[in-house]
Amino acid sequence: MFAKLFSLATLATVVAAQTSNVTIAQVAQAFSAASIVPIVIPTFNPTGLLGVVFFDNTTNLNVTVTPGQNLTREQNALRPTVSFTSNDTSLASQTFVLAMVDPDAPTPQNPTEAEIRHLLAPNITLSGSLADGALLVNNTPAISDFLRPTPPAGSDPHRYILLLFVQPANFSQVAPNFVNASTPVSNFNISLFAVEAGLGSPVAGNFFLTGPDNTSTPASGSSSASAAASTNTSPSGSAGTSAGAAASSGASNAASMMMGMEKLSVVGITIAMCIMGMLVL
Repeated sequence: MFAKLFSLATLATVVAAQTSNVTIAQVAQAFSAASIVPIVIPTFNPTGLLGVVFFDNTTNLNVTVTPGQNLTREQNALRPTVSFTSNDTSLASQTFVLAMVDPDAPTPQNPTEAEIRHLLAPNITLSGSLADGALLVNNTPAISDFLRPTPPAGSDPHRYILLLFVQPANFSQVAPNFVNASTPVSNFNISLFAVEAGLGSPVAGNFFLTGPDNTSTPASGSSSASAAASTNTSPSGSAGTSAGAAASSGASNAASMMMGMEKLSVVGITIAMCIMGMLVL
């Protein structure tokens, strides 16, 4: 049996409490400040908050995503628990589509593979109170299952954007005309897909940044080369800290050391050639 896309637990109130300090206006402002609007999506007028909580199994801590927060690859290696909070009661009985994309692959300066489709999951319903933060649940396979963020070495941190759409009634018939399980995850366009599949504008969203670590592949590789992370995480504990910038700094220092070693090698070769020339003379 296909595992649930998002783990269910008695944590709806916890998730809601962890996202209550962020307002809808602040989320919309963060999307614009990060150039997600209008580059990735043309407009963003959310009617609720998308709570995203990762479980870091190296520290056994919850990591609650605040828009624009830096996370390490260890912190977001596992599939997150996601919730939706809104005062719009008409959304309580809706079915949703959740997407996660990376518009910065392989690097933000040269996004030739963007967008990477890190998740595309239809047939999501709400479990719990919408006003307090209802968990998003799906018992059907995702079109694209969760791919953990894997930005390549030498890249600046990537933006990973989660968007929640209301699913239209004919989505299951229309969506396969554009995306299916065998469609490459690279060069995806969530804005175009939303138009093609009749999704309209997202009702909620969130995003975070993640930089490469010391084991990342070179920047010419795909940011989505890793397999999907394990399922059914059960968040517990308090929110973790941000450390994505440290990983990016470590990669820059390593590159500088390599350049220094190359310069020393050139100097050594030049000195050796001069000595050989003097001996010949």
